[in-house]
Amino acid sequence: MNKNYWHIQLHPDDKLDADTIKSILTTKQVIGMGNSWSDKNGNPANDPKQFREVIEIGDVVMVRDGSTPVALVKVIGDAYVEPSVDENFDWFTLRRKIEVLGFFYREEKQLLDAILKNHRSERIQAQGTLTRCSSINATKDFIVEWNKMADYKKLMENIKLSDERKKQIQELWNKYKTETKEEEKTADIREIENLIAQWNKYKDKIKNDTLTLDDYTNRLGSATARMPGGYLCNFLERTTRTVLGSSKPGSAFGFEVKLNDDNTTYYILKQNKQNAKREEAETYFNENIKALLNSIVSKTDPLEKIRLVEETTYSAKQILMKMAVLDNLSDFLYIYSNESIEELYNDFIDGDAEDIFTKNHQVCLVAKELLSVNEQDKSELILLSRFLWKYVNAKTIADADSPNVIMYGPPGTGKTYSVVNRLDFVSQGDSSRYEVLQFHPSFTYEDFIEGIKPKGVSKDGNIRFELVNGVFKNFCIKAKKRPDKSFYFVVDEINRANLSSVFGETLSLLERDYRHDGKGSKNLIKTQYSALIEDLIREDDKYQSLAYIIDNGEVKFGVPKNVFFIGMMNDVDKSIDAFDLALRRRFKWIRKDCDYEVVEEETRFKRKEEFSNIGEYIKACEKLNNYISSDLGLGKSYEFGHSFFMKMSDIAKRKEITQPNMETLFNLYLRPTLKEYLRAVFAESELDNNLNEALNRFKETLK
Repeated sequence: MNKNYWHIQLHPDDKLDADTIKSILTTKQVIGMGNSWSDKNGNPANDPKQFREVIEIGDVVMVRDGSTPVALVKVIGDAYVEPSVDENFDWFTLRRKIEVLGFFYREEKQLLDAILKNHRSERIQAQGTLTRCSSINATKDFIVEWNKMADYKKLMENIKLSDERKKQIQELWNKYKTETKEEEKTADIREIENLIAQWNKYKDKIKNDTLTLDDYTNRLGSATARMPGGYLCNFLERTTRTVLGSSKPGSAFGFEVKLNDDNTTYYILKQNKQNAKREEAETYFNENIKALLNSIVSKTDPLEKIRLVEETTYSAKQILMKMAVLDNLSDFLYIYSNESIEELYNDFIDGDAEDIFTKNHQVCLVAKELLSVNEQDKSELILLSRFLWKYVNAKTIADADSPNVIMYGPPGTGKTYSVVNRLDFVSQGDSSRYEVLQFHPSFTYEDFIEGIKPKGVSKDGNIRFELVNGVFKNFCIKAKKRPDKSFYFVVDEINRANLSSVFGETLSLLERDYRHDGKGSKNLIKTQYSALIEDLIREDDKYQSLAYIIDNGEVKFGVPKNVFFIGMMNDVDKSIDAFDLALRRRFKWIRKDCDYEVVEEETRFKRKEEFSNIGEYIKACEKLNNYISSDLGLGKSYEFGHSFFMKMSDIAKRKEITQPNMETLFNLYLRPTLKEYLRAVFAESELDNNLNEALNRFKETLK
């Protein structure tokens, strides 16, 4: 909603001083005036009508004493008449409920002095009882800037991070900055300055109304795709993503007008026309899109840009957000995922913002303050968004509500990479807070919890056995000693061991409600070796190290609340259905499938430049996986993950991916695996035909 700005005097004479006005605003939480009166000419004054009918809920009003500001308030209710008033205090009968945004103190006076100096004025212009600020002058500028200052103060007061959490995030940020190489920062600055220069070419066309349909939607390689990135939609979605993040709108149809693959007809989303003529597309573009783009680039205030983006019904709002980012690099995070922004907002701020772009802006302001970001340094702004993107994704590995997680899916979908790559980040570089191991068929309870194992040879040549702790029990003992820190126990190939046997009686302790708080005796159990450990301790105190806890003379085991258990598995090897139900219900299951956006962003010619036909290559990858899962009937578990398709970077020697490149990738990396999958379903005589058809489906998009 577009708010209006006003200023009001709550008394027609000197009956109220500034302190009394503040008291009215604080105790009664209203502003008001007489219900009716006449002007100096005897005509009914217009002010009460404006107060009743023109002021809107959400409008901002400066309350003044003459030309001196007293307070800033926001209107939160409709006008009403109050029959019971105190003539010496809240004398006015016509009222509106308000929320006090701030009072006029030293910092506000400094702001006013700066604005008056800028406008070469001695004081604010404040005639009349009630005035709407409709023109740009010192008074309106001051009210607008005061409103921003008040909103900023309130936002900083609503940061809900504890001091300890703030310190942790600050340490993470400083470590992240330190580990970023100077040449990377220099390259980022060079890239963003280049993008801004390219963006200005589009801005000029948008402002002077010369942006054409071909400039907006086109096909890469077309003779008419001559602008940076070929055309605007591609520039905003793909060209800018290296430093300003991915703003993919889910589907290219979100741009509302899209040139089809035939390079002749157009898809018009809101008219549900799949093969519209160029004339129809141009009409829709001129009537529905050009003015919107112009309104956004014409505004300089980030809050105005936010309002325009949030109020429009345009489908690809991520793209409009990217336009705002290009104009206001220091006012927004370069993150366009609703889920990620929601997660950051809920983690950082105790607020009531509803729209995602407002939340983006507010998180950006809080993060810059919290991390002391130099907003004049473009490379630091880029790092901030990358840092928070990594932070929010690392944070979602596991949480207090879901401390046990299994990530599953086809091979090559980055399950292990995504977890292991985040561990150092979430543990703030403290490698003692995480453990990574791989299960195998011979992995046992003795390896995991505790057991009797051979420990060398005695003097008489006999094998010597000792009771030793397993890796998970030792990890739990370590975590119990530092209850204020999170610990991560990670198991790759978790489905390769007999899990019921490995966990034994300790399985129930994994559940969130059965975790040990590190203090009392609740949620502790005796294991099958507890009695033996008690006997050993009675013989020698050194064996106390084998105990997780000694509770009233009894050795017991528990899983601390600060331990997060993360497993990874390929469900090609063993489906979820094969898991014991008792195991399944204790884990949160997160599926990881092929991420084509990762293929698109990470597959590079010579690890740097984007392939000219990367879009067609992505379609080819999707087509192959669809053939495997649907046509061959193998299901999504047998699709190839993105890491397989990213190997094209090592194969293609030119900037364009060719069919021979596709054949090389398929024969070297895909055919052997797919053949083994097919062998379990098809007769040997059918394998080659199915494999050759898979290759043809893979290649046919690139003609």
